[in-house]
Amino acid sequence: MGMRETEGSLRAYFLVVGVLGSIAALAGLRDASTLHMSMMFALWVPILSRAAICVGFLLAGIKLKAALPTGATWIKNLLLASIALLVLDSMLIVGVLGQELGRGALIGQLIGLGITAYLLASVRRLSAEAMARAALPTAQAR
Repeated sequence: MGMRETEGSLRAYFLVVGVLGSIAALAGLRDASTLHMSMMFALWVPILSRAAICVGFLLAGIKLKAALPTGATWIKNLLLASIALLVLDSMLIVGVLGQELGRGALIGQLIGLGITAYLLASVRRLSAEAMARAALPTAQAR
């Protein structure tokens, strides 16, 4: 049997990635201001989108326990948005840097896609379990 995320480990992941990602996005903003215009667009979009996603991850970590019994729809949408932005980032990397220069960054994006897809599956599973637990007392009362 493989590793299964728990509510606590998922919360910790969201909080750690939210904080570290926000710090990295702020550092990236400083670095992006010194680049050529075409490269700036390829860096500003991922940096700003990553900053927004990281703030969402922080909120997800804080609100996870309350969100799971209600289906955690906004967290699932956040993860889907994160997947979409990782795909967009990958296209920008290849478009601006090319496959040869952008290979390392592209591999990082693919790893990020895999992790985000895993987290989405974990949130879906945990929210289904929490919703079932929440519905149990109602069914027993009948």
